[in-house]
Amino acid sequence: MKNNHSYYVGYTEDQFVENDYFQQWIFYAESDTVDFWDNYLLMNPQQLQLIQRAKNRVVALNNKNKVQSLSIEEKLVLKKNIFHHINQPFRSFTLMQYKSYQLLKVAAILSGIVMLTAYFLNKKPSIATTAALLVHRTGVKEIKEILLADSSVVILNANSSITYNSTIGNNQNREIKLEGNAFFKIKKKTDHLPFTVHTNSISIAVLGTEFNVDARSKATAIVLITGKVKVSADNNNSTAVYMSPGEKVQLDTLHNAFIKSTTNTLLYSAWTEGKWNFSSTSLLDITNLINEYYGVETVFANKKIERLKISAVIPVTDLDSFTNILSKTLNIKITEQHNQLHI
Repeated sequence: MKNNHSYYVGYTEDQFVENDYFQQWIFYAESDTVDFWDNYLLMNPQQLQLIQRAKNRVVALNNKNKVQSLSIEEKLVLKKNIFHHINQPFRSFTLMQYKSYQLLKVAAILSGIVMLTAYFLNKKPSIATTAALLVHRTGVKEIKEILLADSSVVILNANSSITYNSTIGNNQNREIKLEGNAFFKIKKKTDHLPFTVHTNSISIAVLGTEFNVDARSKATAIVLITGKVKVSADNNNSTAVYMSPGEKVQLDTLHNAFIKSTTNTLLYSAWTEGKWNFSSTSLLDITNLINEYYGVETVFANKKIERLKISAVIPVTDLDSFTNILSKTLNIKITEQHNQLHI
């Protein structure tokens, strides 16, 4: 029953906290468990706040149980072992031998106490004490939406991955590693806890905002939709660039510098909703986006075709349907060969 989504629909906050499968999701990065709960949240968004509260309680309980006091039974075992050592019979010795024996005896007793205490104090609590490293990946033409523990949302584009700690946002810096392309909706924290995205030796620091990061190549590009972010190189913070909404920052790999420009943010955010929003956009710009998001290069039959423009909102779920719409709208022929589009 635990793998049936409907089984948890009527669950209270307390029931989630006590549920083993729910705890397993929080502390272990098993793909089937993560997928199950991600899908559950997508199916039951009305329970988002309740589940977030339950997750916070589980983590807090875990921290509280990291060091446990000895139970009555454990104290009795410790006491029994101490008296067992004290009451061991011994033969008559000379005064010097007797004192040496007593010293050894005391040392043995103290050693036993230390070992027993260490054992009980380091007992594994009922909930795992170590935070898990979570990894989400997408395959070809797959898009996945991930809800983080701090209520931030990451929309992961095809052939991409993110890695982060399961305790993200739990009174510590929120950090995430990205490979590929993702759209971030960062939850602003009342304690102003920063959120940092690391990719290709670049760090993007934010408080609360929406932005797109394309790190499919070394020429990483960041487009800011709302809020404010700081982009810096990991090895040279003096080159930091502050972005405002509507701006795009791209790394010039030749000169190792950031280039800032204004851009149509819809070109970089609409894909998260399964559509592309074009306003007098040239076919050359469109194919550049195709290269960024699908990793497919384009070969034009002539320069005239590159200058063709389109204004439209195109719903798209995959590259094939996208190119099919372009082909019919612009009355051109598009074929795919060896991971290249020929127009």
